[in-house]
Amino acid sequence: MLRRALSHPNAPVVVGAALGIATTAAYLIGSGRSFGYDAAATFGNFVATPNLIDAFAVHSAMPSMPLKSIASNDHVFLSLISHVIYSLTGSRSEVAYRLVPALAAGGTVGVSATVLARRFGLLAGACAGLFIATNPMFVENSRDLRGYSLAAFLALLSTVVLLASTPSSGVPAPQARERARSRVPGGESQSSSWTRGRLVAYALLLGLAIASHVFVIVVLGVHVAWIAMRRSRADMNRLAPAWIAALAIGAAANANIEFMEFVQHGFPASMFNPAFPLYLVLFLVGAPVLLPLGLWLSTAGLGLWAVRREPRVWAAVAVVAVVVAILWLVLQPAYLYPRFFIFLIPGVAYVIAAAIKRWWVLGPVVVAGAIFAIAAQVPGYTEDPLALPQAANAVALSRAGGGNPCVIHSDESILDAYTTAFTVVTTADQLSACSEVIIVSWNVDPTLRDLAAQEFPRRTLLPAYYHAVVLGR
Repeated sequence: MLRRALSHPNAPVVVGAALGIATTAAYLIGSGRSFGYDAAATFGNFVATPNLIDAFAVHSAMPSMPLKSIASNDHVFLSLISHVIYSLTGSRSEVAYRLVPALAAGGTVGVSATVLARRFGLLAGACAGLFIATNPMFVENSRDLRGYSLAAFLALLSTVVLLASTPSSGVPAPQARERARSRVPGGESQSSSWTRGRLVAYALLLGLAIASHVFVIVVLGVHVAWIAMRRSRADMNRLAPAWIAALAIGAAANANIEFMEFVQHGFPASMFNPAFPLYLVLFLVGAPVLLPLGLWLSTAGLGLWAVRREPRVWAAVAVVAVVVAILWLVLQPAYLYPRFFIFLIPGVAYVIAAAIKRWWVLGPVVVAGAIFAIAAQVPGYTEDPLALPQAANAVALSRAGGGNPCVIHSDESILDAYTTAFTVVTTADQLSACSEVIIVSWNVDPTLRDLAAQEFPRRTLLPAYYHAVVLGR
């Protein structure tokens, strides 16, 4: 009976759905904890505001905080969805705004597992889905008000639509069409499956993925390379409008942000990170948890050998390598983190699944990595990353007692997600007007912070993963 169930045509869908649902449920555990730094900046400035257009980073909630300094925290499409939730419900519950990222993460796991189970078998698909679901970088960035998981999910869906609509070969189009005719009843080419509705859906999925995080433009580059490999002008002409539309959607969503970052110099000065390519590879396959990293990296390496004759794999690797090289060696942005490439994790799952298909014994290796990854992430899984609710309560108590609570400049950009009943201090002479000084992050002026600590010697700790402190006289 078990064998019959595993061989059922719908078994990949069942496995994928189960893993996706389990992932979403697991990611929502502890979803009532405080927002993290970037999520708090997003919520306070681009979500919990009077105007829906603020989701496009057109206005700072705090006059003391220049918009260009926080605009990069705005993942536009997720901010827009979240602002709709806020506008309709008025809710400030963290759970409500973590639901979409968790659902997108579950969707990424579920779709990946389903597609890979159909391609490589149930064991390979299930293990690949488990790898995505427990990957530390994917877990951390899918459990808060950030657009990474939504970008990964939409990019994955657009890729599935593309691959389902084009022949799966890297040979020139005439040979591909000839092979397709030999497999399709009536001799119709598989390349004809691009209907107008499918093209529109593809353009919307890819465009909204870029609107969720601008780095997904890499996926567009990969898709162009895949179609160019077919050497078919008809295919390029057919898909060019969809690519232009996707680029237009993504560019329109991010236009104001990119203008502020690059024209108004919202980013700090360029900075070369010599280890970034290494960090990117390591975090994609399990860092910073050491044991899963070793198990998954070795499996992925074998997977690359297993798919060595698949031109699409190497084309994707080449496009990513070129983009990384340009960012790393030429543009050198001060903010360049492996999480910006989180949408590549399903691609790593693909080569892991290929390895398991070739050597089934690698399945338990991947599962063991998942178990160790889960164990390493359990401590602190439900802990407040920042003491923002506690700090907001301290502000309210001070105001109720007739005090004038203050925060040091830059902390207002995150504490405003919970309260705005404080005074912002930017210079040392302003400290004398404060009854307390509340410090909630590491991102404040250290000189001003130390002066505040001298003038306000009484300290009350507010517990969280990164503690806040209330300085009193």
